[in-house]
Amino acid sequence: MRTNRTHQPLTYDVRLPDEAQADALRLLDASKAVVNAALTILWPCLDAFGDEREGPAWKQVGKYIASPLPHGDRQWRCESEVVGRLLRAQAERKKVFTLVAPILSDGFIRPKTERRPAGKKRPAIKEAITALQQSLDEDETSFVTLQNVVEQACNFCLQHDRFPTSYEELQPIPLLHVGLLTYAGDDGGTKGQTYRLALDADAGVARFRFRSPDEMGVWCWRKEETLIAFPVCLKERLSDGKLMAPTLREERRADGERFAVLDFIIEVEKTALPTWEQVECVLGVDWGVHTLLTATAINEHSEQVGRPFFLDIGGFDGKQARTRRQIDELKKKVAACEQERDALPEAHPKRAWYQERLELSRREIERCWGKYERRNRAVAHLASNVLLLLCQIHGCSLLSMESLKTLKTTGRGKGVRGRWRHYRNNSTVRGDIWRILRYKCHLLGVRFRTAQPRGTSHTCPAAGSRQKRIVPPVIVVKR
Repeated sequence: MRTNRTHQPLTYDVRLPDEAQADALRLLDASKAVVNAALTILWPCLDAFGDEREGPAWKQVGKYIASPLPHGDRQWRCESEVVGRLLRAQAERKKVFTLVAPILSDGFIRPKTERRPAGKKRPAIKEAITALQQSLDEDETSFVTLQNVVEQACNFCLQHDRFPTSYEELQPIPLLHVGLLTYAGDDGGTKGQTYRLALDADAGVARFRFRSPDEMGVWCWRKEETLIAFPVCLKERLSDGKLMAPTLREERRADGERFAVLDFIIEVEKTALPTWEQVECVLGVDWGVHTLLTATAINEHSEQVGRPFFLDIGGFDGKQARTRRQIDELKKKVAACEQERDALPEAHPKRAWYQERLELSRREIERCWGKYERRNRAVAHLASNVLLLLCQIHGCSLLSMESLKTLKTTGRGKGVRGRWRHYRNNSTVRGDIWRILRYKCHLLGVRFRTAQPRGTSHTCPAAGSRQKRIVPPVIVVKR
């Protein structure tokens, strides 16, 4: 997807009408087969996709192979664009693996005990990554990316009792499990040879037409246009941004239902960021212990402006913890059921009963994970919107957030320890807040900065003195 420093792409997904679902799903199935075949062929050429990143991804793929299953030139361009983007992303991760490979050691693995299984020693991992990041003066690789690759290598070690020697050994070929097709390789909505798209902003309707295989496998255009009613927020964005090539993709529900959605991508211009000399007020944000976030506005003299704001999400942690426990129990049931099934002979009639139970349990696990992730995203958007609203109230042109490197272990009491154990095992909410808040700040013209956590949580903004523990913790940013 084309991006630059002055524009930001925003995506709005809309489910296709029922009359177009069958054709769209057949198209996605055919495209998925081509994409997976191309990925398998080009996986040994991964390094080449990390060296060359200029121009569309489909042109780079076209230098190596033609379509494994020809469905037309423009159709192959769209499919190879998906292939090229996936390989470019994996090539960047391979570069990160090259950076972290020298620091992988047995000290990252917590040995197995009678009460706890073997696991990752997160404090040692964070300390090693911090030291590595400080040694990379010119490299802008984020801490989150480094941590993600290191933890993937640790998971490999827990399964194979050794660390991987190459990225290809660590990462299997990223084959698609659901259909995905971007139309960025075609000639646009009016002249496209694989799709046509026309938007009527006044009526709030999009006219979409596409090529797909029929029931007999013959490729042809759909005879009728598909009318798609898009949401009001998309209509508002169309007046300010530019419509880019859409993406057709498949979604699956826990009950096995498949349906196709069309992603409308609008490229909007970012609001100009203030210069550092214009920054007069900062909103400092820290991860709380008893609350999710604590925010305090501070002026250019390091004086606190107004009272601290505490974002308490109530029983959200308890709901998420219960959902995780439910997932763990279901996984235990699946493992026990598989063990009992495998102990039976191949021709035993009860194996079918066990297989049915396994399918039901796996669908329930998928449903729980979906609920878990939707809650995380909802809370991340809520927290981001609240912080940006506080920036507008206090006139803050800079938002400084404590780094994701630190998960607080202070606090006493069974409730606090239990809550923080949940966050120590799952930092998805924090990562989602960090990512969503960063791009929303760019859209609204608010500078976003990640602050090092060392010492910031123990400095009183009013007195300026360091204490043993100050609640709430705040970040003081000095210019």
